[in-house]
Amino acid sequence: MTNQSAAPTNLRSRRAKTWSRFGALGRKPNEYEIVTHGMNHTVGATPLEMGPDVHGNRWLREHRDGIALKAAAIDAFRDPDRMTYRKYTQAMDEQETYVDGLLQHYGEVQHSDQALSPATLDLLALAMTPTRYLGHGLQMISAYVQQLAHSSYLANCAAFQTADQLRRVQRVAYRTRQLADAYPERGFGIAERRCWETDPDWQPTREAIEKLLIAFDWDHAFVGLNLVVKPVTDEVFLKAFADLAREHGDELDALIAENLYLDAQRSRRWTAEACKALVGVDAGNAPILRERFAQWQSVGRKMVESGSRLLARHAPVTKTAVVADRVSTGWAAFLTETGLGLSA
Repeated sequence: MTNQSAAPTNLRSRRAKTWSRFGALGRKPNEYEIVTHGMNHTVGATPLEMGPDVHGNRWLREHRDGIALKAAAIDAFRDPDRMTYRKYTQAMDEQETYVDGLLQHYGEVQHSDQALSPATLDLLALAMTPTRYLGHGLQMISAYVQQLAHSSYLANCAAFQTADQLRRVQRVAYRTRQLADAYPERGFGIAERRCWETDPDWQPTREAIEKLLIAFDWDHAFVGLNLVVKPVTDEVFLKAFADLAREHGDELDALIAENLYLDAQRSRRWTAEACKALVGVDAGNAPILRERFAQWQSVGRKMVESGSRLLARHAPVTKTAVVADRVSTGWAAFLTETGLGLSA
């Protein structure tokens, strides 16, 4: 008599609930992972799909694969915002629609530029319109961090950060043209380069950008940009600038700066997670990241001091020390999120 309680021996094995390329996820990959995973064309047996001795591959070996930071197995990192091209363009469409609405309301309805005081125009000429040079520098360095990133998860984050800076440059250029039309005698659109290159309080920031442009090793570029130069300039020329513009009664430029600051916050989220992932891959990466930060820390502090002086030069109420304290506090709060024990 057959024992019907015995388990059948010919049951089909359960089908895997994941894709082998993603490792042991134990689940189906989500949209973010499907369109991001394994898309980095600069890694693998034949990077760039070219010979090993072409200049591009020699550059990758020296400035990414040969650095002290160990990040070859960083595919466990995930962008906390799970940003994809579809999601990014949708988010930017919403933000750009918002900014377009601001420009229409304050420009075509309230004609707010006509009511700007001479002191407000001085602030804009010194601390807002020259930032298209700053934004372009940040854009180029973000693109470099993207190109040398160890995984497509990191690369995509840096690519969206690059696009953020392009958006910033475009909006600053648009406002510069509006101000030039409203005040042709003021030199908007003409005087910014001289300000960027010669104003004493702009020089520490300009020097930082130029140093970053020759920081060829990926760990130096990533730390210098995303832990120092970018967060400091975002605090100075977006957040603190918005506060001072509002003191002047310039609500339009304050709101635009605050909208651009949303991009900066997203950048900080993925940067903090990337630092944690790098340490998770290899605990020896923590002292390397701290060492790189120490090499850039004084650059950041000089930028805090000079940027605060620059803003306070035309501030109705706020003094340099107050601006510097706000900027340093914002920078320090971000550094705490990296888990590296860094201080501003």
